[in-house]
Amino acid sequence: MPNLIVIEEREVIAKGLNKNQTIDQEKVRSFFFDDEYENISLLNLNLSIKDSPILFYPGSGSDILTPLHYLKIFPGIKNITFIFIDKSDNLGSIKTILDDIGVSFEEAENTIKFYWNNILINLNFIKNNIFTAELPNFNIYFEKSFRAMKSEHLEYEYNIYHQLSSNGLVISDSGFQHLKLANIDVPKELSIYQEMIIGRKVI
Repeated sequence: MPNLIVIEEREVIAKGLNKNQTIDQEKVRSFFFDDEYENISLLNLNLSIKDSPILFYPGSGSDILTPLHYLKIFPGIKNITFIFIDKSDNLGSIKTILDDIGVSFEEAENTIKFYWNNILINLNFIKNNIFTAELPNFNIYFEKSFRAMKSEHLEYEYNIYHQLSSNGLVISDSGFQHLKLANIDVPKELSIYQEMIIGRKVI
């Protein structure tokens, strides 16, 4: 039986950047379903990406921890920008999660900065509808549990592909099979749909 995940948002005071903080790994694990957390350990890749990349995560909700764990496949990066977009404002929940696991941050409007395993994260949270919003440019597209939402928007994956930079990566648990991507071998167990894809745009 999977564990129950409950996030009780509360006001969190920004305590500033701390590169030497100790992350509570047991608390981190409590924000994942058991099998999901175990499957992440199967991710054993070493991929290149441009310096200071931008990761775009639509329908992110408060899921800050999954993309953070995927950063281990980019051993060379020192900083990265996350652009999260969701119809609900989940930044407060994200700050609560970070505080719970022992990660402190700086804050300015809808942006927070923090360190994760010596990588500087710049997170910009946008409250908007991804299907009507103007898409940014990005180097990494990250998607999780979004298949039902995009199923009625047949042009969506093509639009994402168009905005993805050359040599950029799609990391998704569903879709993108029809687009011109150089697929990288990755365990299908990482997707609840058994369709996990990591693919590089090579044009």
